[in-house]
Amino acid sequence: MYIDDKGIVLQCVKYNDKAFIAQLFTASRGHVSFVINGTHGKRSGTMARLFQPLTFLSFQWDAKPNSSLQRMKEARLLFVQQDVPYHPVKRSVAMLLSEFMLYALRDEASNLDLYLYIEHSMQWFDMAETEHANFHLVFLLKLARFLGIAPNMESYSDGALFDLTNGHFTPHGLPSETTMSARDAQLLFLLNGATYETMSHIAMNRQERARMINYL
Repeated sequence: MYIDDKGIVLQCVKYNDKAFIAQLFTASRGHVSFVINGTHGKRSGTMARLFQPLTFLSFQWDAKPNSSLQRMKEARLLFVQQDVPYHPVKRSVAMLLSEFMLYALRDEASNLDLYLYIEHSMQWFDMAETEHANFHLVFLLKLARFLGIAPNMESYSDGALFDLTNGHFTPHGLPSETTMSARDAQLLFLLNGATYETMSHIAMNRQERARMINYL
């Protein structure tokens, strides 16, 4: 029996001359691998557009519990992204996030709240005309909460460092490979409390963003 579902494409790789494997995070079952036919012939262009990373699809599929590769039918775009595929900065951010989620969500089971968070976030990002420079940082921090690995923010105080090994702030010590400086720890604290609407109030330069994404 086919079920109606929706999902986000995380990756596509060649399976054989006539098919490819698509990794999706679905609303109903979490991470699912699908074998998709139609890489050649009249449908090839349509299939290529449908299965780009971070494309959102609406589809039907027959969930077979003993199969590692599922099959879908009647796949179509859930919504058309207007800006992300064509904006060079947004496209680079999307590639980073899809790569991260491919590994972070590979063992994730059904989690509708997580799926809806990703869907809402990417729609916001696609429509944002300005003030989205910190989007990927806020997105990943909030995603960490769903994955159960969010940093402990309760111990923050002015001048504190952040211990990356143990996931909490510490008032003593020196910055190292596993400890963030007081400035970076402050940025982490501010980003954690920000929303997509308020994150532009956090002033960061390119080097600080690069360090932060490395920490995350």
